[in-house]
Amino acid sequence: MSDIKKLKKSVQVGACLTQSITGLEPIEIHEEAIGSLYHVEPETFILAFESDMDGTPVTTTLKLGDDSLSIVKIGDVHSRQTFVEDEWHAHQYFHGGKTLVFRNYTKKLDFALSEGGGIIEVLYELWSGETHMGYYHLEFFIQ
Repeated sequence: MSDIKKLKKSVQVGACLTQSITGLEPIEIHEEAIGSLYHVEPETFILAFESDMDGTPVTTTLKLGDDSLSIVKIGDVHSRQTFVEDEWHAHQYFHGGKTLVFRNYTKKLDFALSEGGGIIEVLYELWSGETHMGYYHLEFFIQ
């Protein structure tokens, strides 16, 4: 871990999540924050930022590798997500000593990230058992 190199003192992070559930109007959530971008290995970046969701502070860490994206959020509700294109992964939420586990199927994971910033895009479906919970489009814009 001593090879971690902070690329920029701070970056502007824009996040947009579009949620589409059958029978309901799509919902869009936008947030902006100042964060830090780190270069860990030749193909691995870490982006960390703090935001305020409904008055509650949330710390988000994204780890982007060769073909995967991991997102960890720490706040009133903690969550952990992993995305790899064409694969199923656990999508976990932790709150009040309880754990809620979903599974996601990543349809698309695309990114262009460098020391100057970039974009990360994820299209995925969320499932709880045999119940389809919706389609999600998640984008991060880093400057």
